Amino acid sequence: MPGYAELQDILGYCFSNPRLMDEATLAQDAPSTAPPKTHGNKSLALVGDALIRLDVAGRSYAGGIGTAESTILLSEIGSNRSLEAHGRRLGLDKFVIKHPGQQGQDVPRETLASTVEALIGAVWIDSGQDFNQVQSVIGNLGIGNPKHEEEANT
Repeated sequence: MPGYAELQDILGYCFSNPRLMDEATLAQDAPSTAPPKTHGNKSLALVGDALIRLDVAGRSYAGGIGTAESTILLSEIGSNRSLEAHGRRLGLDKFVIKHPGQQGQDVPRETLASTVEALIGAVWIDSGQDFNQVQSVIGNLGIGNPKHEEEANT
């Protein structure tokens, strides 16, 4: 598996606590050397999902986009399909620690989408809940960028 320096370069964020990267890249039910409370990246993914939604909703509001269109944007940008596409485009799949049943296979869509969300959640925690840092990482991943969203949803 590639080193975390490469992952941090992709994110444009340097972690103070590398254990958060371990947790963020750990697929559910994958073997872990992390503390017992860690059973994959689902908890961090939940945080990351909320942050993506906040970012999109905030930009929609600032841009004067109505609620109907904002709702559509939220569902498209935050979809597993879109997040998986961003993850594959950036090569994030090579960082995923898969569970035994996934070994030798491509990282499944939901697993990679959860990893993208979990990485964003990890940045939130590691940065002391600095939303500007989170928005920077979201931008570096191309999430919400019209060019990359069009590619992700085709």
